[in-house]
Amino acid sequence: MLLLGGALGVAEFAFTAITALERKARVIAPDYPAAPDLDSLVRGLAAVLDHAGVDRAVVAGGSYGGLVAQAFARLHPERTHSLILSHTGAPRPMRGRRWAVRLLDRVPEVVLRALLRRRLATVLRGADPFWLEQFHAIVSGLSGAAILSRVRIAAEAGDRFGSEPLGPVPYPVLIVEADDDPFFPPAERAALHRLYPGAEVHTFHGTGHLAAVVASERFASVLLDFMSRHGAPGQREP
Repeated sequence: MLLLGGALGVAEFAFTAITALERKARVIAPDYPAAPDLDSLVRGLAAVLDHAGVDRAVVAGGSYGGLVAQAFARLHPERTHSLILSHTGAPRPMRGRRWAVRLLDRVPEVVLRALLRRRLATVLRGADPFWLEQFHAIVSGLSGAAILSRVRIAAEAGDRFGSEPLGPVPYPVLIVEADDDPFFPPAERAALHRLYPGAEVHTFHGTGHLAAVVASERFASVLLDFMSRHGAPGQREP
């Protein structure tokens, strides 16, 4: 499994889900570099699979990672055994708001971190203090270049794929969502369903945007069940 995390870009934040998943799957969970564009990021992910000796993988992406996972699967369908999209949405064109993306280039690094904290704070409201501590530690270590990279790539993915009809996909798809996700309300979730009309859907209740964190065992069970029913991709020696 190629596990692609959210906008924090630090795989370790999902350590509880990774620990649960790796009991039955080999999990490759990279951190995100400050990639200049979407193609560079996707090439880097393909190179990670090459280095690990993996030809095809279960590509699983959560939140921002869901956009990255969709981009990877579109650009490398031959390397995508199946696609798991967790707490994410369909790519949306942002051409009308690209000025906002360009404006962020002029914002000081400390302000970028503050904006990211504010943007993600609602997700962690009511979470265990442990997760709040981890969140603030990770954000404090992010560079301005890394934060801007996430924003640019999300915008590019939306502009590049948001207006293109997807058509039939050559791999199984699982959508994992929550009925109280503050980032992806019903309209957003419905748009993702329309994009993948044949997808399996699992809906968590009361876990907000963080099922992988606050319900990691159940989250891993859903993913592993999907994988077991659709077989597992093989791998070659690195």
